[in-house]
Amino acid sequence: MALNVVLMLASTAAVADEYRLGVSDRVKIKVQEWPDLAGEYTITADGDISLPQIGNIHVVGERLSDLSREISKQLQRRASGGEPPIAAVEMVQYRPFSIVGDVQRPGDYPYRPGLTVLKAISIASGYYRPEFGLLRLDRDIALAKGQIRELSLKQNRLLARQARLTAALAGNNDFTVPPSLAEQRDDPSISVILDSERAVLALENDTSRSEKAALENIKTLYQREIDSLNGQVQALAGERETTEVQLKQLRALSTKGLALAPTLFTLERALAQIVNEQMAIETAITKAHESVALAEQGLHERSLERKRKDTQELRETKDQLSELRTRIRTEVDLLTEAEISAPAEARARLAARGQQSTFTIIRRDGQTTREIAADEMTSVLPDDIVKVPVIHPEPYAPSDVANLSGSSPAKADR
Repeated sequence: MALNVVLMLASTAAVADEYRLGVSDRVKIKVQEWPDLAGEYTITADGDISLPQIGNIHVVGERLSDLSREISKQLQRRASGGEPPIAAVEMVQYRPFSIVGDVQRPGDYPYRPGLTVLKAISIASGYYRPEFGLLRLDRDIALAKGQIRELSLKQNRLLARQARLTAALAGNNDFTVPPSLAEQRDDPSISVILDSERAVLALENDTSRSEKAALENIKTLYQREIDSLNGQVQALAGERETTEVQLKQLRALSTKGLALAPTLFTLERALAQIVNEQMAIETAITKAHESVALAEQGLHERSLERKRKDTQELRETKDQLSELRTRIRTEVDLLTEAEISAPAEARARLAARGQQSTFTIIRRDGQTTREIAADEMTSVLPDDIVKVPVIHPEPYAPSDVANLSGSSPAKADR
């Protein structure tokens, strides 16, 4: 028993390691020494993932171990040598496969290792089972249209947010309206979304300008204080020079016995006091310069923090948009399927007569696409399209109607 568990775990790990990454795969990355890189990343339509500190890495066709080594190599190069950091990469969500045809819930589903046609049909909630005499297609169509409208509204919000964040990072006061939203300017909901994002951008710009103005005021006040202190230093320098001349003359007289010791002591103490005052004022000037530097550093750090926040939010927005577009395409496919679907009760009768369904897998190999005949145990790969044939029912015989209704034809007539 224990040996079987070990073999199963080893097999699962081997499958995950041999898995080749593709568009729409979602991976989780963690590097102990680089916490800013930690997070989940979706592979874009260009086959890249965008990582902070590194930039874009092309990963389509690579294994998880290849991506881990590439991240370690890039970080080692960025750190100018040393031991390469250990990058942990794991799958969060596989890119989808598609299943269409005579199933309950056709559409895109995340791939999982060991997937077969039968499992794919199970994931799609099994074969299509319409109620006899009541297809409920109108309800399905209405639900699909409502879902598409809801997803489209969310997509519009994300597009406006992406435009606003891009403008904020570029330091612009306004953003360019995306073409898809510009075409819908007359829609009140679009106007509300755009006005809301413009208000957020204006608030962020006003905050930045206010902080800069406050810094200029602080610098002006400290500069006035520094100018005043410099004036005091100059005055003390003149007083010190005069005192030193007097003290020099008095010491010369003292060596000849012509000056009193108390007078000499008083003058020396006055000179020491002047020196102390000069040092205190120079210290105050230094502190004023330090205060200006700290204020400038604080403003710079707040600006960097806003940019880091906007960059992170922009990356998340792009990921959400990518996922949302996939969901919208799926819902459109479901709507199309709902509008052309038909009853499939014939499957039970055909199965009872010994007929077995055959399936087709559409698989892309590079730039070419080929169709593969399959059965229920055929393996399914990422990006495959599984076609479950729609079995069109033959006209019902009177005996069939009687069997389905649970009564004889005679009773049905009455």
